[in-house]
Amino acid sequence: RHTHTHMVSSGGVKAAPPRCDSLMAFSSEVSSSSEGNGNIHRRSLSPWTWMSSTEKNRIPSTLWEANCSSSFCSATGTGQTDGHNFNSVPVYQNILVLHRRDEGRCYTATYRSLAVGCTCVWATTKHD
Repeated sequence: RHTHTHMVSSGGVKAAPPRCDSLMAFSSEVSSSSEGNGNIHRRSLSPWTWMSSTEKNRIPSTLWEANCSSSFCSATGTGQTDGHNFNSVPVYQNILVLHRRDEGRCYTATYRSLAVGCTCVWATTKHD
């Protein structure tokens, strides 16, 4: 008997997607408020509100993102009264998000940059 083996260069073969199964159990119970921080989003010198987005095929299905209430800080602890010397800016964190593929049990994991709060910084000047 004669057996033929076909060799294909690695550049010409597209890798098959990894086999998928549901070996993980997910809990999507995520609190929108940071318990223990006592409404820090309202007490901050650069306060923010929470905005949510919901997608059925995403884990977590609901994401909460900080939206700075103003581009300026509401007060400063330095004794200066000119709030325009300070800017309120969002603080970002990369979070892992899973997206369901084709309504099945398979998920694609990606990172998403999400504003998790706002902080007070010195305003930039032409010399910065």
